[in-house]
Amino acid sequence: MASRALLCVAALVAAAASAPVTSHPVFNYGHAAYVYGPLHCTGNPCDVVPSCNEAHWAPAIAAFNKASPVPISTILSYGGDPEFWADAGVQDPTACWAPAKSTCNFTTDFDPNNQKAAGHYAATEGVKSVIALIDGRLDGWQQILRYNGYDACNYGDFYPNLNNLTDAQVDQLASQTAKLYCKDNNLDGVQIDLEPYIPLYKNKLEHFINAVATNMVDEDSKFGCRNAMHPDGRSTSFFTFAHNIRDDFYETVMGKNGYFVFSGYDLNPKGYDPKTGTEPFKPNNLTEFKNNLMKEIPEISRAIGKTGKFSIALPIGASCHEYEQYSPMHGDGCGAACQPYDSGLTMAQYVNLWMDVLNDPQWGELFKLKEGGQFLGVSLWSWSYDMTYPPMRWFNNRFLPAAPPADTLDVLMKGFPKMQPTA
Repeated sequence: MASRALLCVAALVAAAASAPVTSHPVFNYGHAAYVYGPLHCTGNPCDVVPSCNEAHWAPAIAAFNKASPVPISTILSYGGDPEFWADAGVQDPTACWAPAKSTCNFTTDFDPNNQKAAGHYAATEGVKSVIALIDGRLDGWQQILRYNGYDACNYGDFYPNLNNLTDAQVDQLASQTAKLYCKDNNLDGVQIDLEPYIPLYKNKLEHFINAVATNMVDEDSKFGCRNAMHPDGRSTSFFTFAHNIRDDFYETVMGKNGYFVFSGYDLNPKGYDPKTGTEPFKPNNLTEFKNNLMKEIPEISRAIGKTGKFSIALPIGASCHEYEQYSPMHGDGCGAACQPYDSGLTMAQYVNLWMDVLNDPQWGELFKLKEGGQFLGVSLWSWSYDMTYPPMRWFNNRFLPAAPPADTLDVLMKGFPKMQPTA
C-alpha cells in the first residue's frame, strides 16, 4: 500500500510539473488600485521589525470585483524602498554621502511579508496582474529638516539620494533591484515612485529608471525577469507629473516595457513656497480640483506622444490636497502645516468629478480602455491604513479617509463602464 501511495504522489507531482503555465502579457489593460500594509506594526514607530502586511484589502477588492461590471484587475502592492546605510559594523554616518564610499551599502528592499501579501493579492478574485511599488524620497533628509528637523528615531540620513552614487553604482543598484523583484513570479513588474523629479535629481533618477526598465525587459535573461510566465520580460512604470516630463522621455528612458503613471491629484498646491519647499496642505475645492485636472490632461497627451502608454492616478481615499479632513500632529513634526482643515467635501464628490472629467467627450479616446491602446486604466489612490505626510512612520500628519468609503466605490461601479470603448 505504501508503494502504491508513493506512486500516486509521484503521479500528482508529475502532473503538476507538466501543467501548462499561463503567460502574462507585459501590459494589463484594466483599472488598478494602490494597496498598503500598516504603517505601524508595534506601539513604537522606531522599532525595526518586519512588515505586518497581510493583504488586508484583498477581501474588499474581491467584493468590489464581484459587484462591479468593470473590475479592478491590477494591484499596485507596496514592495519596499531603496536605502543607503553604512556596511554592518561600520560606524560612519557619512559613508553614503557624496561621493558614496566603498563602505556604503545601497540596496532596494522587498520585505518578505510584503512579498507574501503580493501573492495573496495575485489570488484575489478579478485580479490579473500585481505590480510592486518601489518608493522613497530622494530628498528625505531635507524633508525632515523642513518639518522641524523631526528625526524622532535618530536614523539619520539613509534616504536614497541617487546623486551620491556614481553611474556605475546606480547601475549596480538597478541590477540588484531587478534581480530581487524578478525572483517573485507573482509580480508582472515594478513601479518606481522616487520623488521629487526636479532638475536637482533628474539625471541620476532617469539613469536609474532606464537601467531598471532595461533589466526588467531582460533581453539576455540575466536577471530572471523572463520565464514561461513572463516570456517578454516585465514592466517598469514611473509615477510622476505629466507637466514635468519632456517630449522624448518615453523613447529615451522608459523602454519598450515601460509606461507612465501620471498623478491627477496634488496638482498646483495652494500656499506652496518654492524657496522653502513647505506648504500648509490646504484642500482643493471641487472647482480647483477640476481646473487642475483639466490643465494637466493636455500635458498627458503631449508627454505620451503617439506611442507612450500610461495610467492616470486619481484619489478614492485622501491625498494631500483632496481629502475630507486634515489632522496635523501637535508640536514638532507639522512644520508649516500645523493648521487642521475640513474640506467640507466627501471623497465621493471628488470621485464623481474626476469621473466626469475623464468621460468628457473633448478627450476623444484618450481615456477609453481598450486592448492595444495607450491608456492602461485608472490607478486608484488608495487602500491604506494611514495616509500621513511626510511618509516616515514617526510623523502623524493625517489625511482622512485613508481608505475609500463605500459610496466612493458605488461611484466607480457606475462610472467605469463609461470608460469602455463604444462599439
